[in-house]
Amino acid sequence: MMLAATGTRETLRSKSYIFEPKLDGYRALCLKRGGTLQFMSRNNRDITPEFPELAFGDLIKSDCMLDGEIVIYDEKGNPSFALMQQRKHLRPPPTYVAFDILELEGRDLRGLPLSERKKLLLETVKEGGNLQTMPSTENGEELWNVITARGLEGVMAKKKDSIYITGRSRAWLKIKFEKTVDCVIVGYATKTREIASLALGLYNAATLTYVGQVGTGFSESLLERLSKELVRASNDAALPKNVHPVVPEKVCEVKYLEYTKDGRLRAPVFLRIRDDKPPRECTIDQVTKGA
Repeated sequence: MMLAATGTRETLRSKSYIFEPKLDGYRALCLKRGGTLQFMSRNNRDITPEFPELAFGDLIKSDCMLDGEIVIYDEKGNPSFALMQQRKHLRPPPTYVAFDILELEGRDLRGLPLSERKKLLLETVKEGGNLQTMPSTENGEELWNVITARGLEGVMAKKKDSIYITGRSRAWLKIKFEKTVDCVIVGYATKTREIASLALGLYNAATLTYVGQVGTGFSESLLERLSKELVRASNDAALPKNVHPVVPEKVCEVKYLEYTKDGRLRAPVFLRIRDDKPPRECTIDQVTKGA
């Protein structure tokens, strides 16, 4: 999948980009082959059985591969990641919001400019039920004002002439209201409770680098869940002595004030577990280059 770097509000005035709402859901490819739909997560896991409601093959004219976001809207019509994480029988039905098309009738479209792919997307997909196409605009500042008023996560800026590449690119930028980073959970510290804080790591090339601990923002139910799911690992000399190392397989998102010169997240606050994101995507350029 193509991944976005982090941009700034100055980008909103650029004429080289189109702008889209940044939706808070599960990124997924949608593959249509004959009458069958398949959904693949960003870590290449088949998540089709998790979303049986997404059965809109008749709204897609041809065999293709789409890129988009699976979201669940709350009562205000805003995407809610919390609702996504509820059990299937409790959550409202999901919606797939397609924002790109990568293949069409066996033809690879990734080398085409985004503007051309968008046209093909709209020609291929008919909106209806729980299938939507992503709205876009060339007026980034106006969209920012709308997103701000609704309390959504931010804005995506995509260069009109960008081709689709695998990995992170500054041709796509995410412009968010607050600084957040996805980190690998590399350990935990124990004080008055079994898990008092989580140790966080980011990949610097092949090395998982410790960037600090987060000790606020948790619910008791989450801590109870993590105490069962985190798997203890052998001692890691790179971690503080009070940290119990764990197998680095879980990802969490935290907000923070800044990334300090000594390589630590300042005032991090836990936001959520990201079961939809693979650990190797948690790279240090998220904080060192604003990506």
